[in-house]
Amino acid sequence: MRKKHSIFKGLDFSTPALILKCVEDSHIGLGAVRSLGRLGAPVYGIGGSLRIPSTHSRFFRDWFFHEIDANTPDEEVVDFILGVARKIGRSVPLITVDVFACLVAKNYETFREFFILPEIDPALVPILSNKWEMQLMAEKHGVPTAKAVAPKTKTEVEEFAKDARFPLLFKASEWTDVETRPSDRMVIINSPEELIRQCEIFQQQECPHVILQEYIYGKGTKDWIFNGYLDDHSDCLLAFTGIKTRQAPVRTGYASLAECSTNEVVKSTSIKFLREIGYKGPVDMDFRFDPRDGLYKILDVNARIGASFRLFVCREGLDIVRAMYLDRTGQTIPEDIESDGRKWIVEDRDFRSSYTYYRENTLTIGEWLRSLRGVKEAAWFAWDDPLPFLIQFFHIFEKKIKGMIDLLRLIRSKIFRT
Repeated sequence: MRKKHSIFKGLDFSTPALILKCVEDSHIGLGAVRSLGRLGAPVYGIGGSLRIPSTHSRFFRDWFFHEIDANTPDEEVVDFILGVARKIGRSVPLITVDVFACLVAKNYETFREFFILPEIDPALVPILSNKWEMQLMAEKHGVPTAKAVAPKTKTEVEEFAKDARFPLLFKASEWTDVETRPSDRMVIINSPEELIRQCEIFQQQECPHVILQEYIYGKGTKDWIFNGYLDDHSDCLLAFTGIKTRQAPVRTGYASLAECSTNEVVKSTSIKFLREIGYKGPVDMDFRFDPRDGLYKILDVNARIGASFRLFVCREGLDIVRAMYLDRTGQTIPEDIESDGRKWIVEDRDFRSSYTYYRENTLTIGEWLRSLRGVKEAAWFAWDDPLPFLIQFFHIFEKKIKGMIDLLRLIRSKIFRT
């Protein structure tokens, strides 16, 4: 048995956990398997291939591979998951992507026999996963939101553009499959022409459901994260808040560098909203502080384990995944103290993000170096589990080399053509 933190001694980590699912270029599943695996829990995973860096973590007990994409029928996915569940026994599901959160909610009655789940409202998770429906639900419950509209046709977009105030944030209202959605699913729009052009791009990608949202920017603007876990009664058993220092993609993505910081307004707003809608389970939420009116405005709700959950680790090691596992297995969550000032980084994405800020003259090399002080954990690298980090960065260099080869081929073809 691996050495445990003192607060976890005497607790039972024998129940299996199943990660749904690990995808390429995503670190969430890796953080989850390390969190429970270091305490000796048997963790299993579902993924597409061995190219996924997370599959090479030494903390996985076993892996089950299946090519699952946006075109895979739900029935096929459900049958595959049930086959895995029968092999490993009744387990705690660790959901890391929206499409699986919606799938489990939709098939709750089928899965409850094999997974240790709270009672789920099948309609709630899809609403939270749809940015427009989430916005309407938040407004209904008195949670501040950025102004937004959801045009249905290109004509409506053109009419809106005539009187719109720019910049705007152009967002897909729903694109739950992380492996098929484009990297620019949220784009800052600065003119009517850009708006029309971006609408046409999304329609070509078969995602006509878009939101045009007020883009909150300027001095004093800050992006905040809420992470929490709510039990079967929608009581919040663990809650954290933090600040996004940098994002990837820049200004519209998830945190590439973040810091734990207590914000009672964000925390109380989130907990009140989640309790009122009857939410149960892990949750990740994004807010932006608007200095014009002093309000924290909700931007996103992820009804699953969040991308930044390993930012939020208490002094003795308690995090959202560990709290959920203990509660789901009928054990008491030990008390622990939040770690304000703790920093966490996604190495590759933060380097690219920092370079963009540097080119925009909004980040100096000195500021970048100082921002790294106090980083306690990285998304990919870990001394006790280095292989996923090595594979992730091998893939990055592989893509760079392939890009250079393609460029040389293009240059060569043009030279010979002339």
